[in-house]
Amino acid sequence: MRLMSYNVEWFDDHFESDNTPKTTAASIKVFDALTQVINAIDPDMIGITEGPNTTTTTGNRSTIAALENFATAQGLRQSRAIMGYPSAGRQEIAVLYDPALMTPTHDPGGRPGAKKNPPFNEKFEIDSDADGIREIYRHYRPPLELKITRADGGADFWMMVVHAKSKGIFNATDRVHYERTSERNRRKLFAECSSIRRRVEEWLDQDRPTIVMGDINDGPGFDYYEGRFGRSAVELIMGDLFKPDDILRNYIGEPKFGRYGWEPSTARFRDLFTESHVNALIDHIMASRHLVPLGADPATVWNPYQSDAADPLKRVLLDASDHFPVTLDIA
Repeated sequence: MRLMSYNVEWFDDHFESDNTPKTTAASIKVFDALTQVINAIDPDMIGITEGPNTTTTTGNRSTIAALENFATAQGLRQSRAIMGYPSAGRQEIAVLYDPALMTPTHDPGGRPGAKKNPPFNEKFEIDSDADGIREIYRHYRPPLELKITRADGGADFWMMVVHAKSKGIFNATDRVHYERTSERNRRKLFAECSSIRRRVEEWLDQDRPTIVMGDINDGPGFDYYEGRFGRSAVELIMGDLFKPDDILRNYIGEPKFGRYGWEPSTARFRDLFTESHVNALIDHIMASRHLVPLGADPATVWNPYQSDAADPLKRVLLDASDHFPVTLDIA
């Protein structure tokens, strides 16, 4: 089974108010590029971030309807969609999958009303600044929790698709405000990822095979502020070194810093001060010890500048999104 995590850049922009795909030249270009990427990589399931919108007030917009309309129009075998709690904004988290191979169901965990580990659509508490006082946070985009039943008779597994807080800064007016905003954003990111890790531990305590995928907006060594906290948000989700059986495996491996930033990388950003572009590995797939990886190199970052497998798809990968997808093959 091949699982894919894909941040599709502002996918919502390419759908009409009735959830049908737009027929503008720009949208057709994106749809055709996405279709070629999906058909070439051939995943059985796609965890999508920045998915089309769900409108909870009027009920006109539907993430599931939009994704299934896209899949039908493009003739994709990944023809069914599922989502969980809607977000407070436009960008939704969802999964597009092949119904002949699996049946996913929304399976939210946590205890309603709990302070530390409630359902993802409720507020939670965590001491994010080590002052002995727990702050109150809420997931802006509640992670999607799924139970996956395989049609081939393989063991069920549980999966989270996440889109964590961005550390991007767009309105700082000076270095002092930049410093404050950077630290605040990282604390928010750490709070969200701590909440995600609590759910991972809940699942592992029940001996559930577990996968976490999505745009975590962080990676090992990604910025200066990581040094203050001693780890990245990704490592926070992966788990405690002193509990090796509960660590989530990241088969991409540790990225290396080179001339243009991190390699492998799934996205690139313009540095606010140097104005140069820096590559970053912020999209991830992590799996518990229960899931058996397939082959010697089960994970692939489909970056055409860094991967021979992705090089033939360079044009369509660049047309489809500002992120490159990540895949993990499991037995």
